[in-house]
Amino acid sequence: MKEPPEIENFFVCVGAQKAGTTWLMKMLSRHPEVFVTPVKEIHYFDHIAGLTTHLRDGKRRSRYRKYFQRLLTQWHRWPEFHGQRAWYRAYMREALDDHWYASLFAERGGRAIAGEATPEYAIVGEDGFRHIARLAPRARLVYIMRNPVTRAWSQILHQCRSNRVDAARMSTQELMAIAGTPRFGELSDYIATLDAMQAVFPESQIWLGYYEDIHADRLAALEEICRFLGVGFDRGQFRDLDKRVNVSQSVEMPEDVRAALRGSYRELAVKVRERVGKVPQSWLDEFDLPGQGPVPG
Repeated sequence: MKEPPEIENFFVCVGAQKAGTTWLMKMLSRHPEVFVTPVKEIHYFDHIAGLTTHLRDGKRRSRYRKYFQRLLTQWHRWPEFHGQRAWYRAYMREALDDHWYASLFAERGGRAIAGEATPEYAIVGEDGFRHIARLAPRARLVYIMRNPVTRAWSQILHQCRSNRVDAARMSTQELMAIAGTPRFGELSDYIATLDAMQAVFPESQIWLGYYEDIHADRLAALEEICRFLGVGFDRGQFRDLDKRVNVSQSVEMPEDVRAALRGSYRELAVKVRERVGKVPQSWLDEFDLPGQGPVPG
């Protein structure tokens, strides 16, 4: 079969899960030079690697039905949804292969750069990132890290909501059992993701950020990301910066769960600090680490 065309002017947000990727893509979708796929998480590279089933036929058909529901009921957004018809036709094609994936970024409405966000790409490993590089050698990668304790708690709450259970009624042992599953651990391993990503892509093609820094000054972060993507920045393009998206259950983290998570993730926080050179102050406070600089052994 003929090789798929190289995906040009392309970016992908590879996670981390529960680190504000949905918010970021919603903001970027408002930029006139940026095309964001109507389905935020494509899941191609984790699907091909056999890691997830998010692209099985039933899920794709469900997303397609929801698209038509929006098209027929949200009349105030008719021009936007009507313009997505060609994209959804490409999305629903049978063969899930490299040609299929590349086709999702061909219909970009003349915008300068196109991209998607799938947090599960954080676990595809070096082989997965090499697959991305084969399709898009000049791809720009965005990776956002979050305090491992608060990120883990948000992920626990997300899974409780997905499973329709009330986190407030669960014991510490039950909550920590969720955090102890292999997939949960893989999605939490920032260092493994950095190792795999940086083994394939040069530093100039990777933007590393912290959830806490982004949301301390959202406009400054968006300006920096726009510069990384090679598009202009106008603060007037972005609105509702404080609006939360993809909200999990609202349950305060029990202190014994927090203590257990601190114990689980302190070494990771130290390694990230050593690798990147700094972490947000909230990480230092969480893990009772000294100020920025080398961490005592």
